[in-house]
Amino acid sequence: MGNYKVAFATGSRADYGIVRSYISLLDRDEDIRFSLLLTGALLDLKYGNELEIIHADGFAIDVEIPLTLGVNRVSETTEAMSEALSAFGYYFENHKYDIVIILGDRYEMLSVALAAAMHQMKILHLHGGEITLGNYDEFIRHSITKMSHYHITSTEEYRKRVIQLGENPDNVAYLGALGAENCLKINESNVMDDIKVAPRGFTVLFHPETMTSTSTLEQVNILLAAISQFIQKYHFYFIGTNADTKSDDIRDAIKAYCKSHDNTAYVDNLHPDAYHYLVKNSYALLGNSSSGIIEAPSLGTYTINIGDRQKGRVRGKSVIDVPCKIEAIVKAINQVVSTPLKENDSPYYKVDTAEQYYLFTKSILNNMKEDSTKEFWDVDF
Repeated sequence: MGNYKVAFATGSRADYGIVRSYISLLDRDEDIRFSLLLTGALLDLKYGNELEIIHADGFAIDVEIPLTLGVNRVSETTEAMSEALSAFGYYFENHKYDIVIILGDRYEMLSVALAAAMHQMKILHLHGGEITLGNYDEFIRHSITKMSHYHITSTEEYRKRVIQLGENPDNVAYLGALGAENCLKINESNVMDDIKVAPRGFTVLFHPETMTSTSTLEQVNILLAAISQFIQKYHFYFIGTNADTKSDDIRDAIKAYCKSHDNTAYVDNLHPDAYHYLVKNSYALLGNSSSGIIEAPSLGTYTINIGDRQKGRVRGKSVIDVPCKIEAIVKAINQVVSTPLKENDSPYYKVDTAEQYYLFTKSILNNMKEDSTKEFWDVDF
């Protein structure tokens, strides 16, 4: 079954939601034996375990590797990374793939990439070359780039940056962002009735900034203080944060807030279609998620992007950047409810992105050489 063995490794609900259309094309290809390698928050009920969605989508799962996801100290994050490195090191010793696909910059994926590279397996890295100065994803992303043989970037600027990191231009393709296209393919049968009938308001998705001197608790309290000025007028739908250091501070504060305020709802996780439906019908996506930079603009929804977590990323005009200050967030909320967004302006959208990702991957497989040695590509300055 299949001449090629291809796996997508993921530890995040966001990763899986982004790639669904792309990996479906790989899965349907008779030349490819496609599998998922699952780990991290994706397997943890605390973060909205996504296994039911994956099983419903019909993908083969080769392995599930749970991790101890402590988020109170950085040492707990590094412990989870150690667990992932050890487990995937043993796994790759006995399970070989022609390509292991890794998206982005999660700390778990750094461990997966290192284990695959040590076992001389070729990595296809998605979303390399990006900059996010507010968290440790920044240096993790570039590290994964250096372990990867092939790259797909979401903008031409990012493609150039990957090449600048010493990667052969022939192996780096700018094909747009999967999320910018995938979010437009909403299957409303996956959207719960309470979301369909919810009054128009704001979707809130806020993650820790892991490279800042301001405490996570202080940041989320500032956000909630700003929201409180509008709580009688608009509905606020909170989505659970990811498994980063200090994420529990955000989760606990938001859950407590929702218990004591009407016009609020909290959920750890949503089906990708439900999430995109909610964002599409919101005044804005409020917080600091990359989804606000890449997906919300495609959906024709404003983003109020708070703080520095996404600092450095290319963005469209519909993204309103504000510091983590009450008055700045309040001003932005007033702006988006009074000024309808006239057009989608995502710099990440390209037509047929998933199809182009699939064709690029198939081309790699058809032209792959056995030698796994990488040469450093020197840029001519």
